[in-house]
Amino acid sequence: MKYLLSLLVTAAVILILQGSSYGQARYSYIDEDGVQNFTNIAPVRPVYDLKISGTPEQVAPPATQTKSKSQSYDPLIEKYAAENQLDPSLIRSIIAQESGFNEKAVSPKGAQGLMQLMPATAARLGVKNSFDPEQNIQGGVKHFRFLMDNFNNNLELSLAAYNAGENLVQKLGRVPAIRETRDYVQSITQRYGKKEFSFQVQETPRNPQTLRCVDESGMLLLTNIPPQNTEFRCQQP
Repeated sequence: MKYLLSLLVTAAVILILQGSSYGQARYSYIDEDGVQNFTNIAPVRPVYDLKISGTPEQVAPPATQTKSKSQSYDPLIEKYAAENQLDPSLIRSIIAQESGFNEKAVSPKGAQGLMQLMPATAARLGVKNSFDPEQNIQGGVKHFRFLMDNFNNNLELSLAAYNAGENLVQKLGRVPAIRETRDYVQSITQRYGKKEFSFQVQETPRNPQTLRCVDESGMLLLTNIPPQNTEFRCQQP
């Protein structure tokens, strides 16, 4: 009887420990089909709006996946960031916040793809398929460039406008007192590491000065290097 009681107690302790070990981590996320999930099993594929409560060691796998996923989009990010005079690191920070680098992400409000373009915004930008990574990044970066121009390169206002809409931010002249928007701006600026934006535009070298030189015999010479021969009389054309 005592032996049986000891076995029962041991089994109970094991179950409690297992429940403590496996039940602490809880995952909330939206999957690639746009369905909200609540589970204690870590997602194996990239997901949108991932929220985790639990021990740090249980959080590691999704973070690793996000990093490897982001690297596959680097060529597109660098290409369209350069075209729009934006920092690629900033665009990566926006995508990480918006979709966690899940090209099939859909928000509860209907925003789609890597940079979470609303259908009306995508149509205005000429994006026909928001789930196509290149179209989405090209359109999203172009839209953010528009916001930066509209808000005089003010990073926080531009990010707020990307989240809450440019009309509201334009009307208020500041980041709206909306918790989601303020958290959004704070999260991206912390990930980006800057609260202000600066982009160094390399000046295009000026065309070398062309000289029109004529010698005593009337021979014409066009050159950008002043001739050492004093027989030539030179002037700019």
